[in-house]
Amino acid sequence: MYTSEHLDKLYDIELVKRDIAQYSLLDSVEVLKSSFADFYSKELKVCPSCVKEDGLHKSVWQYTSTTVCEVHRTSLVNTANLLALDSCEEEQQETLLSFEVHLLSLSCSERELFANKLMTFAEYVFRPFDFITAKLKLREVSVAFLRSLFEDVYKLLCCKELIYVWEELILTHRENLNTMGVLVTHYGINELKAQIHSFNVISGTTLVCEAKRILLKYHDADFDTAIYVSTHRFDNGVDVNNVSFQVDGVMLSKFLGIHMKSIIYMAMQNTFTAVYLCKQPDKSFFDIQVVESLLSKAFVPSLNIQQTESFINISDIPKGIYDLFDLTIEELIDAAVSGQVDSQFKVNTTVSYVNHLLISEAGVKEVLKNKWQSMGDVKACDAIKMLKINSNVLNKLITEGYLVLTNDKSRIDADSIRDFVSNYLILNRKANFEKARSCEKRVTGCCKVEPIHQIYMSPKTTDFVLYNKADLNDCCMQQLQSRFTHFNQQKVDLSKDVITFQTK
Repeated sequence: MYTSEHLDKLYDIELVKRDIAQYSLLDSVEVLKSSFADFYSKELKVCPSCVKEDGLHKSVWQYTSTTVCEVHRTSLVNTANLLALDSCEEEQQETLLSFEVHLLSLSCSERELFANKLMTFAEYVFRPFDFITAKLKLREVSVAFLRSLFEDVYKLLCCKELIYVWEELILTHRENLNTMGVLVTHYGINELKAQIHSFNVISGTTLVCEAKRILLKYHDADFDTAIYVSTHRFDNGVDVNNVSFQVDGVMLSKFLGIHMKSIIYMAMQNTFTAVYLCKQPDKSFFDIQVVESLLSKAFVPSLNIQQTESFINISDIPKGIYDLFDLTIEELIDAAVSGQVDSQFKVNTTVSYVNHLLISEAGVKEVLKNKWQSMGDVKACDAIKMLKINSNVLNKLITEGYLVLTNDKSRIDADSIRDFVSNYLILNRKANFEKARSCEKRVTGCCKVEPIHQIYMSPKTTDFVLYNKADLNDCCMQQLQSRFTHFNQQKVDLSKDVITFQTK
């Protein structure tokens, strides 16, 4: 089995091209589809001794992870022309490296599994302290490069204390991120441990100092960005140290305890800059140091914060609140992260060391108020969401003059909506958290004031109940709980290591 690239190389040799056409040499050859091409090296690999003996090329040599000839127990070499193998290429064959000796000691089934695992683990070693595991185009590298990389990987696996050495180096490298908690500084370490434990090699033959030297060598080394699958990570230039602090949008959403869409929104609003930004969070890249710097400007750490007001986990605020004020969760999170309103960033919360972004109840109300006051004319569909009504009720409110259309009749006038909400008590604006009918009984039962409208809509949206606020006393209004009481429940945190950062 070969890729189309291999066949192109054969056709480049005029004699081979003529023989292929004359004798139909490739009729039985399977050409791999591009989706399988990653498993096969782009450049031709051969064992000169085998070719010298029988003049044939073996397809098994083209597996990306294959570096050795099992027959002659020597390394493979790259060649551009099978027909022109010379003594120089034969001399390039080297004796087996330690990983190849181990490989050949395994059974055929174990050999293939070990080689593939070694290739996967090589991506961890290539950039050992990075948050993002390097996805490499190993099919495009030379045999010599691959053998050197695999040998270093194998030596690391033979170090009994590898896990502890690697973890210590990662934590030292990320110590400037300690304020972002264990979730950030220890990210990827458990996955790394699982990878190491999956290998069954004789440990103890590599000293700690040698393992440390190898890891630091790959971290400090200059590298060719062309062998990376994703080159967008280098859009702002290549700096070895900064690359190691890059994270994708999915990681960043976990680190900040917010939704991935909010990460993209904040980058688009220039709350923080992205290395590369697209609509897909897992393909967008950010510098975690830039994010940490932003947080340090907006938040100050304090272990003894006096809780004078309640703070709400942003993820606990229901969607209905945003609909009522034509606000998006991304706008609220942006205000919290940038320090525009009182908020908290908690790290190492719960026994799982999760991070959370919280905003004060007063902060939420401030954002909602500002959004409400700055709201422009709205479409009918948005007015329906904001007022928790249906199209029939909306048309009735317009017909009876409670709401006013814009001159072109395409939208609802924003001032008329604000006046309507200010002058009338709309109970189904509470219905997202409490049934309108139950509220109506308490309000009417207080001072015997009847609603001016009570319209049944549907089992899901409940009744539309409308009072004129001028007819109600303060005691009537007190019959309704604040909508915040329905979701602003303070939670007990069992973590002993939780650190709270509050806006300056």
